[in-house]
Amino acid sequence: MTDAAAITRVPLYTHTDRIARGLAARGIGPADPITPEDLYPLDQWHYHGAAAVRDAAARLGLGPASRVLEIGAGVGGPARCLAHTTGCDVTALELQPELNAIGTDLTRRCGLSGQVTHLCGDALHVSLPDAAFDAVVSWLAILHIPDRPRLCARIARALRPGGICFIEDLSMRAPFSAADLHDLRQDVFGVSVTSIDDYVADLHAAGLTDIVAEDLTEDWAPFAIARWHTWRTDRAAHMQAQGEGAYAAQERFYAVIAQLYAGGSLGGVRLIAPAPS
Repeated sequence: MTDAAAITRVPLYTHTDRIARGLAARGIGPADPITPEDLYPLDQWHYHGAAAVRDAAARLGLGPASRVLEIGAGVGGPARCLAHTTGCDVTALELQPELNAIGTDLTRRCGLSGQVTHLCGDALHVSLPDAAFDAVVSWLAILHIPDRPRLCARIARALRPGGICFIEDLSMRAPFSAADLHDLRQDVFGVSVTSIDDYVADLHAAGLTDIVAEDLTEDWAPFAIARWHTWRTDRAAHMQAQGEGAYAAQERFYAVIAQLYAGGSLGGVRLIAPAPS
């Protein structure tokens, strides 16, 4: 079972009022309708934001007839982006009730409730239909889930024959020092960060085939380091828009991630794993 209490302490997932505050700073009230584009600066918590989601949709060939499951949906940013840009239907699965509730409200305000279904539960145990999805996607979330082999088996069962699993996640390039491992566990809740080979092995054992794994570290590491420096440079603007607590929490998270990349142990990976036809 995934430790829901520990995940809520990850700095990135605290001070979630920063979304409402960020919208308010642009004159958008708590009951106002919004567009998915309004939210992109606030609800895309992974590398390269909405552009990464659009790239995944193109790789997967998603369209209005597609049914998609997202593992670790957060406040629903990628799910809304997929639905908005491709017309697909998305089941957005999120463990944390607060994030799920925020996501449900934002989706309603975007007019996408007919395409995005928010589901709160543990991906290791929540009921999922068999062979129901054309794609299962996840951005920087599976690292929080302790039993990855079980999750991969559930993903494989949820995919229709010929469906595709698309994952972007953190990986381990070299063993972490004791201090770095502490930060990875405490501030990132990275409980299943392993080598790319081990990740591929879990997907293969679940019955997924022809797995393509791409090491993204050379792209993600400088992105994360630049993000940290930019966040600190724009401190006053971020504090005014989102509040001091939200600024400090994200600064801590961005700093830890940047330092883990700089240490040479943390990496990034994209995995594309088709289910047998």
